[in-house]
Amino acid sequence: MTEHPCPHCGAPLPEGASFCPHCAKEVEERKPARKAIPLRRKILLALLVLVVVAAGVIGWRLADQPEVYDGQGVVTYGNYQLVLSYSGARATPQPERYQKSAPGEQYRFPSLLFINDATTGADATEAFSQEVEGITAQMLEPTGDLQITCSEPAPNDYDTEALVMSFIDFSGSGNAQMMWTITMKNGDTMHLRQDIIVEPIPVHDYHYEDYPMETTEQLQSLLEQIRSEVGEADIVNIYLPPVTYTGQLRLDRQGYNFYGCTDGVQRTTFTDTVQVVENVWWICFFYDMDFIGDGDGIGVSASGNTRLTGCNLSGWDTAVLAYGSAWVNVIECDVRDNKIGFHFNSEGNSANHSLYNDNVFENNGTAVLLESVPTDMMLQFPGTVFRGNGTDINNRCGQNLNTEETIFED
Repeated sequence: MTEHPCPHCGAPLPEGASFCPHCAKEVEERKPARKAIPLRRKILLALLVLVVVAAGVIGWRLADQPEVYDGQGVVTYGNYQLVLSYSGARATPQPERYQKSAPGEQYRFPSLLFINDATTGADATEAFSQEVEGITAQMLEPTGDLQITCSEPAPNDYDTEALVMSFIDFSGSGNAQMMWTITMKNGDTMHLRQDIIVEPIPVHDYHYEDYPMETTEQLQSLLEQIRSEVGEADIVNIYLPPVTYTGQLRLDRQGYNFYGCTDGVQRTTFTDTVQVVENVWWICFFYDMDFIGDGDGIGVSASGNTRLTGCNLSGWDTAVLAYGSAWVNVIECDVRDNKIGFHFNSEGNSANHSLYNDNVFENNGTAVLLESVPTDMMLQFPGTVFRGNGTDINNRCGQNLNTEETIFED
């Protein structure tokens, strides 16, 4: 056994002794015992570490996630301002679009997407388009009896300042929301919304038994009276007598539905030009009447939206002329012995009806001349007969046509 002296009294110490047997003093320094950490505290500390780590990971992932933007009529995205509006108003957001609708009628109007610099308001279309992955549009939950669709957004010559344009086609009345979705190449998404509100149009009836309309002068006077009595977008039904009108008739600032008399042998007849002056909200309709010329002039001259149904038109230089911004249809009409039967030469931007069905174009120099037609709506001629014309359809503007059910006779 190895002994060593006590550091206090010098007496020899046994090996491993912790105190001196002679002086009873400790010869090794005691270390204080460590206080035990409770298990609950250990668990809490571990959870705290996990929360800090998880928060860091989530923050990093969120910082790297695509963003979603949502706006009504306008959205600001970085340096860009995205605006839904109408032609010539790129800086004026249009969160709501109001329309009028007559029962049973179809309508079309454009919705345009403009891109502006968010600071200066300048056109930023070119720069923004380089960052875009795709653009779509859809209609959400229409109410009432509203039937409404929208075309896929695409560039259109109607307004070259707009990035894209979508055509909205509708009938009936009610509300709907159009939602554009713009997806960027970096994964960001913008939802741009526009509410469509379509209101029904009030209807007023005027019968020849109740109002003077035997002459063109009386009829013109009645039209002026009507304009002072009804709203400019109201529907006005005028039931004409079985007379022959001489002298020009001018229709402006109002939409009218003219019903020719078919009760007796004589039909309502016009022998001079009926002029429909440019309008915005309405359509002038002519049902079951005759337009008979003496070889010159224009039967129906329309710079406003017009539709003829069940009418006879003959003896004119041009039986029906559409110009200005008008959309004009002829349906179930007999168009014969004119230099030009129907001449479409309008620079408008809206359409309201695609059908030109069940007509007879006979012995005209040119039956249908399409010089300029608003929008790319397909014109359809089912059941229409072309017979003995110098030219049946002169499609100068290359309009999209459907003549699969059209009858062309020698």
